[in-house]
Amino acid sequence: MRFGKVIATVLAAGLLMNSLAGCGQAAKTKESSNTETTVQEQRTEEDIVTLKVFSMPSNTSGVKEGWWADILKEKAGVQLEILPSGDEGEQKLQALMASGELPDIVIFKDNKQVVNAVAGHMLLAYDDYKELLPNLYQNADNSLRYYADNVSNGEGKAFSVGTRIQTSLETKGTLNWGPYLRYDLYKQIGAPKVETSDDYLDILKKMQEIYPENENKQKVYGFSLWKDWDNRRMALGDLLGNINGISYDICGDFLELNVITNEINTIFDEDSWYLKTLKLYFDANQMGLLDPDSMTQRFDDATGKAGAGRTLFSWWGWATGGFDTTERHNQGIGFMPVEAENIKVLHQGLQPIGKNWSVSVSSATKYPEAAMRFVDFIYSEEGAMLLHNGPKGVTWDVGDDGKPYVTKEGYEYQLDTTKELPGGSNIPESQNFLNVLPLYETEMSKEYGVPIGYKYWEKTSDAPADTKLEDEWQADYGAEDQIEYLSKVDGIAVAPFAPIPPIPDDLEQISGRVGDVVKTYSWKMVMAKDEAEFNQLKEEMIEKATGMDVQKVNEWYTQEYQKAYEIGKKYS
Repeated sequence: MRFGKVIATVLAAGLLMNSLAGCGQAAKTKESSNTETTVQEQRTEEDIVTLKVFSMPSNTSGVKEGWWADILKEKAGVQLEILPSGDEGEQKLQALMASGELPDIVIFKDNKQVVNAVAGHMLLAYDDYKELLPNLYQNADNSLRYYADNVSNGEGKAFSVGTRIQTSLETKGTLNWGPYLRYDLYKQIGAPKVETSDDYLDILKKMQEIYPENENKQKVYGFSLWKDWDNRRMALGDLLGNINGISYDICGDFLELNVITNEINTIFDEDSWYLKTLKLYFDANQMGLLDPDSMTQRFDDATGKAGAGRTLFSWWGWATGGFDTTERHNQGIGFMPVEAENIKVLHQGLQPIGKNWSVSVSSATKYPEAAMRFVDFIYSEEGAMLLHNGPKGVTWDVGDDGKPYVTKEGYEYQLDTTKELPGGSNIPESQNFLNVLPLYETEMSKEYGVPIGYKYWEKTSDAPADTKLEDEWQADYGAEDQIEYLSKVDGIAVAPFAPIPPIPDDLEQISGRVGDVVKTYSWKMVMAKDEAEFNQLKEEMIEKATGMDVQKVNEWYTQEYQKAYEIGKKYS
């Protein structure tokens, strides 16, 4: 069993407007449609088109180099220059739109941004280039239909397409949420039973008592939080809900959707999971379990502390800052899932139209055919298999039985994801070019009859044995991995597919004002000096939000959810 680590980071960067001038600065290449089976023309460096990309989810910037960049040059005849997004992506997008032109490729973070760009005639319609996009229309047809019907400003064409398209559920591995504990320390204190989420605090305190400092004599905490992910709520305030069947992503900023019962409640309700999570952090702080830097530090700071062995708890397996190395796991040291009874870990559900981190081509591009060729390649089965698994012939290949398999060298790259591939860079860095994966790893390959991601392929004799830590966890839980265990105990809550349209501008403004209050008060509550102050701040937050007409926002989302639930069936 391998609990993969994919660490998403958010890096601040400035965007100079003069770097945005002249989209597609390169000599024009031969423009021709391209499918997976087409033999690629030999291209010289002079033939390669440089496409400027503004990816709002991306954490990187600059001209991309390495093995994936080489594949894009070979297969699509393009190289990418990523423009920095950073913390102020929304403001930078607005500045770009105010200038009247967008870079060659734009990856948005919500559908309202797409609608605004369409209204400004800033995007090309994929419909008008369909002959260049056979793979896109084959593998993302539902998404294209949805964007044409619902995100086209009434024009009835697809100006964008969703990412992370998923039409098959995972059958092995891990879900997004854990929670995860330092399993070696958890075992040392006797592996006490976790009946409810409140039990984690006493467990973490006992773990802290036997491990108060790391090897460098730095203090160890149960939780180390960060606030740079906050939007309309304290982002890490969602997390108890996420392991109890609650989705915050479907019904707006201030509602909790119970995906098991289909009931909707507000985060301001006395028994809301959001308030329970804030109370968990407050209690942790009172017990000396909360990193005092939590209110001021960033994600990088917190995961850096996790990597240094300074935290005992993580909501995600991928947020342990590189602490979970194979070497440590072979010594029985590291993080593993420790689930409470009656847990219902949220599965974000199938995404037949993808996430709304969507890909569009600018109407200002000088190279529309090259841009379309790029989009078609990343939505092709060939492109997806390369992006998920690395270069064919190095990390994976196809056997005599016609099925893909991980090579011996490929397993070595899995064990050390920082190892540089031939041509430069590694797989996680390449996936973080744009920080989106067009097709999810569970999508079935039509050519090979298996999912496109290596995690779901048959293992070979070259596969490394499970580590000591994994063996211990498997013996304790009677399962190969988290998904197998949760499936046995009915511990997975799958979210419905319900694509809600963009919120009206007047309600968006209310939501923004309420969000400022909720974020500010949430952190104050966590850091309150005592329970009386915690409760006083809670009442003030609810009173202020109510006075700002938050109920109007919640009523709109509640009504739209019921419609979207039915609409979702049309695109499934």
